[in-house]
Amino acid sequence: MAAPAPDVNGRFASRRNFLRLCALASGGLAQAVTVGPQAASIALAQPAASQAGAPKKGGTLRVGFYVEAATMDPHLSGSKVDRQIYHNIYEPLLVLDTSLGIKPGLAESWQQPDPKTLVMKLRRGVKFHDGTDFNAEAAKFNFNRMKTEPKSVRKGEVASIESVDAVDPYTIRINLRRPDAALLATLTDRAGMMVSPKTAQERGPELERNAKGAGTGPFEFVEWVKDDHLLIKRNDSYWNKQGGPYLDRIRYRPIPDDTVKLQSLQAGEIDVIDYVQPRDVAAVKADKNAVVLDVPSLASFAYQLNQTRPPFDNKALRHAVAYAIDLEQIVKGVWLNVGVPSNGPIPPTSWAYDNTQKPIKRDLARAKAKLAEGGKPGGFAFTMTTANIPINVQEAEVIQAQLAEGGISMKVKLVDAATQLSDGNTRNFDMISYQWSGRPDPDGNIYQFFRTTPGASLNWSGISNPQLDALLDKTREVSAQPERKKLYSQVTKILQEELPMIFIVHPIEPKAFSPRVQGYEPIPDGMMRFRTVWLK
Repeated sequence: MAAPAPDVNGRFASRRNFLRLCALASGGLAQAVTVGPQAASIALAQPAASQAGAPKKGGTLRVGFYVEAATMDPHLSGSKVDRQIYHNIYEPLLVLDTSLGIKPGLAESWQQPDPKTLVMKLRRGVKFHDGTDFNAEAAKFNFNRMKTEPKSVRKGEVASIESVDAVDPYTIRINLRRPDAALLATLTDRAGMMVSPKTAQERGPELERNAKGAGTGPFEFVEWVKDDHLLIKRNDSYWNKQGGPYLDRIRYRPIPDDTVKLQSLQAGEIDVIDYVQPRDVAAVKADKNAVVLDVPSLASFAYQLNQTRPPFDNKALRHAVAYAIDLEQIVKGVWLNVGVPSNGPIPPTSWAYDNTQKPIKRDLARAKAKLAEGGKPGGFAFTMTTANIPINVQEAEVIQAQLAEGGISMKVKLVDAATQLSDGNTRNFDMISYQWSGRPDPDGNIYQFFRTTPGASLNWSGISNPQLDALLDKTREVSAQPERKKLYSQVTKILQEELPMIFIVHPIEPKAFSPRVQGYEPIPDGMMRFRTVWLK
């Protein structure tokens, strides 16, 4: 039995109970089937989500993030912090509820007359923050921009889309190259977020730093002062008059030092922490000045290996690294069991998770045999690139020591979030950390990372495997969940063999709030949406 890990109710549970809760949180996401009442009550049984009296307008919510955002353009973004902000400024065509069910967003209804056609009726009366109308032409513009913009990292997510037609002012028809069972779930996030065509065209590259007017969401972009804060304000013309927005403003601050961030919450200087480090979870839960929300996440934390250049164009050397790493020691010693060792990109929260496939276990004898097979019997050296935040540094130091025992020398290059994304997109790395916050359909954790895709995508490793490509395409073409699960099991086997990534941990992502924060609705994708939040 593994050491205790916190469950979603803040008590301590064994790894088995954690996996049981993950199972409760999964359900039939690809087919928009919500989980049952038991899972919903678990997700919502948190003090931060309670209602202490009637909601009231006013106040500034102060949010502490571990790093600064990278870009305000959702079509160019690969950062989790960006998404946290986007879900308050921009809106997707479809949204998730607290049970990860797919619900109407900017699209109020949809139907699929055949497997390669999706027709969406768009919501009327919605305006972008710049005053222009959201309509079918605007939606068509967004899909075309995601597909054709040279810097777009949404290309992989919308690869199945051949074209989009504006049938009438408020109806679009999405024509698919091939069936795509994951598309509805994909459209609940950045690939479904609608940007004002007027603002995007007039502002051009400046949209990355200035999103004024660009969204339709409950809050509007105000300013971004680099390394200090990003400010958004209530959209008083928001189309949905039910349940907020109540806050006057939300002020996001990058606070890289976890100790300082936690102290700021406890001292009342900020109201929300996006992530509580594992070492601090027990102490924060015991603090009356904080409320912790724990929901098993969809996340997958890993390292991409650059297969386009030495040393990791050599598969045997990729295997040598994998066998020299002790995942259980990392999850226990670094993550303090606030998560579970990873067997691949699919988390235990997903219906597609295959618990018969075990994480790669440490085996130094096999690691040394792989070094010999790869022509490096005396070992080799490489550089890991990772974000300069404490838990990443700690994990890097542990991996560095583990690899040294296997005769492998690893240097550590610490970078900020923007440099990490830039190095990844340009393949300027040997091995690079990637902490993916996860998607409701497993396709979102897999396709854009491992499918051979021309142009920008998240396939930083450069893997190009025809068998894998065929399987990935088939996972989108098949709609029956049991068949898709079998396909994803085959995908996981290939990934463990080819090792474009070293898979580390599926974390729980605790968030902490001031007790004055009311009305927060937790959604297990880990994104913090503040439309319903108010301050008492």
